[in-house]
Amino acid sequence: MRVKIAYTVELDEVEKEVSEIMSRAVDDLDYAYQEIIRVQMDLNTNVGDLNSKIQQLDTIRRKMSRADQIIEDCQFILQGLEQAKQQIEEQQNEIQNG
Repeated sequence: MRVKIAYTVELDEVEKEVSEIMSRAVDDLDYAYQEIIRVQMDLNTNVGDLNSKIQQLDTIRRKMSRADQIIEDCQFILQGLEQAKQQIEEQQNEIQNG
């Protein structure tokens, strides 16, 4: 089950925070890549049983799914950041022109 966690950071720290969050996705994708290569090599050399390969593939898919969810969260955060920056810019333009 996924839950939403909210906390505040300074506007100029958002990109750094997103980068740190993305590192979890990178770790999951790296794991998935390493494991898929291992399964592929095992299949080519007939090493191991099929059940273990099936389990490995399931784990790989779950890691990739989690990485996708993290990346989606980061995308939404950055979209919100872009909107906030646009609003600030519009307000500054109104003050200068008003």
